Amino acid sequence: MADRQNSAGMSGFIAPWLGARTPETRLRSQLQSFIPRPMSSELLLIHASGVCALALNVLALVHPCERALRVQSGAAGVIWALNNLLLGAHTAAALSLVSAGRTATSAVTLGAHEGIRRTVFIAFLALTLLMGAVTWHGWPSALMVLASVLSTFAVFYLRGRTLRLAMLLVSALWMHNAWLYDSWEQMAANALTAAAALIGARRVERAIESAAATGGCKRSPAAASS
Repeated sequence: MADRQNSAGMSGFIAPWLGARTPETRLRSQLQSFIPRPMSSELLLIHASGVCALALNVLALVHPCERALRVQSGAAGVIWALNNLLLGAHTAAALSLVSAGRTATSAVTLGAHEGIRRTVFIAFLALTLLMGAVTWHGWPSALMVLASVLSTFAVFYLRGRTLRLAMLLVSALWMHNAWLYDSWEQMAANALTAAAALIGARRVERAIESAAATGGCKRSPAAASS
């Protein structure tokens, strides 16, 4: 009697397991694996912020106006800071926030006296190095700090075609951070920003050539596009 009870108990234990391994169950399990699972709210926010920042970056670099480029890039920097913070990239988040303030400030001081621009440039350069030191996590941080330093110099001292080509190099340096955190939005942003920088540089060059051909006043590229 005890043996029969043990046998029945074992059968009851094994039967569900065997049933779970039937071809129908395996097929159902395989089909369910192809059904996309709903994203978490945090993941949706990561993707949404990345797409918004990407759009602003591209629009900024294609625009021939120097002031609009800086204002739109500053807005994109704020959103990139949120995107990097959600990804856990704290150095990138801090530098993106500094970049946003720096770029917006450079738009205000675009026509300011050389001494004022130099003072603001030095202040943001020091802040960039400080943020890089506080959030340092190895040589990947070095690439981001280098990109931020180059971008700081570019927005305060470069104009037109040269500014946009400098942004091309900045995008290349930031690409490693995008790859490191597996962020397709940042990868796309860097690739499209590079393309937009080339297009923007060509548009500025054509605007200058057109102004010269039509006998327009010979102002500097910064003045002509502001």
